[in-house]
Amino acid sequence: MNGFPQKHIPPMPEDCRPAASDAIVHAPAEPALAGNGATNPIDALLRTARAQGYTTEWAWYQTGEQLHLAAQGDPGQDWPTGITPEIFEAFCTTHNLHAWPTGTGESVLGWLLAPAAHASDPTLTALSRELGETLQTEALARAQHTQRVLYEIAYLASTGSDCATFVGGVHRQLATLIDAENFYLALYDEPNRKITYPYFVDMADTAGLDASAFDILDRDRLTLTGHVLTTGQPLLIDAAGIRAAEQEGRLYGLGTPSEFWMGAPLKNASDEVFGMLAMQVYDVARVYTVEERALFLVVARHVAMALDRILHRADLEETVSRRTSELSELNQALRQEIAERKRAEHLQGALFQIAELSSRHGDMVEFFRSLHSIVGELLYARNFYIALYEHTTQTVSFPYYVDEKVTVDPSPRAGRRGLTEYVIRQRRPCLIDLAEATRLVNTGEIDVASEDLRLRSWLGIPLFDGDVVRGVLAVQSYSSRVRYTRRDQELLTFVSRHIDTALSRRSAAEALHAANLELEARVQKRTHELDNANARLQHENSHDALTGLPNRSHLLKRLQAAWHDYRETGQQLAVMFIDLDRFKVVNDSLGHHFGDMLLVQAAARLRSCLRENDDLLARLGGDEFAVLSPGLPPEAAVGIAERILAAFDLPFHIGEHGVFSSCSIGIVSADQQFHSEPEDLLRDADTAMYRVKNGGRDSFVVFNHELRREVSDQVEREGALRNALKRNDELVPYFQPIVDVTNGQLIALEALIRWHQPYGRIIAPGEFLPAVEGLRLIGRLDIYMLTRIAIILAEREHADWPPVHVNCSSYSMTRPEFADDVLALLATHGVAPSRICLELTEGALVAEPDLARLTMQRLADEGMSVVLDDFGAGFSSLSYVHQYRFSGLKIDKSFIFELTTSPRSRAIVRAIVRMAESLDLTVVAEGVEDVATLAVLRDMGAAQAQGYYFAKPMPLDALLLTTLAPRLQVLAQ
Repeated sequence: MNGFPQKHIPPMPEDCRPAASDAIVHAPAEPALAGNGATNPIDALLRTARAQGYTTEWAWYQTGEQLHLAAQGDPGQDWPTGITPEIFEAFCTTHNLHAWPTGTGESVLGWLLAPAAHASDPTLTALSRELGETLQTEALARAQHTQRVLYEIAYLASTGSDCATFVGGVHRQLATLIDAENFYLALYDEPNRKITYPYFVDMADTAGLDASAFDILDRDRLTLTGHVLTTGQPLLIDAAGIRAAEQEGRLYGLGTPSEFWMGAPLKNASDEVFGMLAMQVYDVARVYTVEERALFLVVARHVAMALDRILHRADLEETVSRRTSELSELNQALRQEIAERKRAEHLQGALFQIAELSSRHGDMVEFFRSLHSIVGELLYARNFYIALYEHTTQTVSFPYYVDEKVTVDPSPRAGRRGLTEYVIRQRRPCLIDLAEATRLVNTGEIDVASEDLRLRSWLGIPLFDGDVVRGVLAVQSYSSRVRYTRRDQELLTFVSRHIDTALSRRSAAEALHAANLELEARVQKRTHELDNANARLQHENSHDALTGLPNRSHLLKRLQAAWHDYRETGQQLAVMFIDLDRFKVVNDSLGHHFGDMLLVQAAARLRSCLRENDDLLARLGGDEFAVLSPGLPPEAAVGIAERILAAFDLPFHIGEHGVFSSCSIGIVSADQQFHSEPEDLLRDADTAMYRVKNGGRDSFVVFNHELRREVSDQVEREGALRNALKRNDELVPYFQPIVDVTNGQLIALEALIRWHQPYGRIIAPGEFLPAVEGLRLIGRLDIYMLTRIAIILAEREHADWPPVHVNCSSYSMTRPEFADDVLALLATHGVAPSRICLELTEGALVAEPDLARLTMQRLADEGMSVVLDDFGAGFSSLSYVHQYRFSGLKIDKSFIFELTTSPRSRAIVRAIVRMAESLDLTVVAEGVEDVATLAVLRDMGAAQAQGYYFAKPMPLDALLLTTLAPRLQVLAQ
């Protein structure tokens, strides 16, 4: 196996090294830290920096032949894996980076890089300092360890040990510093060009080299070992360099290819090369670092000095021994020793060949044929066979059989008692001649039918697999001139142990190959399954599970692509936003399953109205859909909208129900003057759709310049309203009395908000409240008004006021914490909840009935009244009176205005009054503007009323100056 040192190639020449353009190599998202992967203080520092640092835009490079990326803060950032020192400063300048040195030895040990904007970041400064201190500490520890190793090497040299023992000790010491798993020593006799290997350890070539084996250096076919010995220079080379030199024919390599090889010459005091040390690794992840390579060369120099002394001492001892032997008259013993050595060398060569056979590919017949050839070089093996034994069936088979008498290979047999079965039973080598065979026949150990007793000498050796007999190796002679001896038995027994190992390795290799084939098939099957699963997941991630339509994320991707085409080619682009009308009512009344079926049918109906291959229909969520129409002019988009509205005029048949559901559609066409991002189209289409909602539903609106101006005005007004809420002089309460119909006495006041704008205009709530309905801003406005009323009622001179009605939005009534906020506000100002009456429209009851019910219950438990405003104008107000704890009703003014002219309105009002009386609810008729209306209300028995006939809404100071002021006191009494 002396080919092991012959498989290495010298380093790449200067003109073949990477060009300057290759000086920076980009790294993956998160490079691993250098080292063996164990947890160390640097790992802890870097983890802390990633988790607690001000920024993760940093990378840490350690020095070597080039700066290499050791760690980075953000795994997703793209940092180069390596930077040559020549371009480091230019790289930092080009990328506007700040560099902190991390430790210094003979030079800087590393650099921490981050954007120059973080140059003053104390976290990064502290990180660089701690990294530097840790690196210097580790460098000092390594230096101390190295010094101890060199001391131990010097001590080994002085103990008088032989070469192999000394190098073994060096190997153990060196392994504490470097990955020295594969290590050997070669000694060189230059006059004879002889190379010997007194110490050889390798994990790939496990058979190793015998200390007596040698090579003759061939200068025309230099190995890596020969290169170091002839040049007298160290050689450090990686796998790429090895392959390049092999292809160029400069050197010659054998054995298992390594990923990195290091060799250092050993020189005596006269600077003559007398040997070399070599190390190598077969795993790319274990390639030696620059520091380890330098350390190896330092250790090699110390070993050279020590080994020179040991070899000199050994030479002297050998000279004395040789002189003594020459004077001895034991020439025969000397010749016998030489013969034995040759025999041992021959045997060792045979064992090496057997070991090499176990790693070769090929079928078992070829393997057995090669074994036969090797055994034939050791002893007479003209008749040779291998028998294998199957324990489960007790069958003996003969996969290889060569015999000068038997021309047909024996068939497998079971239940026979031949010489082969005898060895299997005995579990030991058996040397049998004709006399012994005859004795075994006579004793019944073997039978004549199983064996041909023409043999003169037969030698069978059991083959083992662990402790189990797996077969027999046998040789035999039919000639009386060839007889096997006990020495042959010992030799073949010794060889058989190596054959056992070779058979085990071949069996394991075949099993591994079969397992790999099975694993590869399973991996391919699993990969196919994963591809299908990924395809399903990708479809599910981009499509709505209920309708099968593309979802919002898919729509946005397609919209981005269509927007790009629109910007590049000017192709027209239209977007429609579609919302089903009153879907929540249908969903809540008939159930969610019914609602889901309605959505599925609505999606199919929408799809049928679109262009088949050009338009994209997507479900955005709930009952909202969107249509993306590349290349569609505005008039064509209107045509599609009209087809959709017409399609929704037909009922949806779900189970036994027939349901009508219209839709509201907003349309927008791309305009570079007003749209800078694709999302702007969805925004404007949504705005146009809400304009349809506010206008009565079941229609479409095209977003145009007029609507854009209205939206802009609305945004501006919303901003002004937010600013008004921060002051106390713009949004003020106006008060309108609620009186007793029979005597005109004051019963309560309703607080109505007015906006006093800075330039003097007073805006009624109808002009600005609809724009903020449904927004959080309306909730702030409710709390604002309640706070202003609570402040007024808390004043001592207003302690006797009647209850004040305050309007409350549906947004606030469905806010879970609203009741607690109101009660806490009143408690802060010392106002009893009974002095406030909230007026609520049906909007909150439609949107979130359960939340509204809980809020009303909480307020009623504390004594606060809640009145249902605009009663009669909604579609199901009677059900609300039944379900919720209202203390009264306010009849919608639309009925009161027609009270004297419309018998239908009179009938409705009369019914409401009677119903309220039966439920013990107060009734307020709002919108009373003349005496005739008041007279009708008296005749019907209505108890309370408000309107311009009594008084218009007025500010607090005007209220206190009117004739109503005394009534406040009277009412209180």
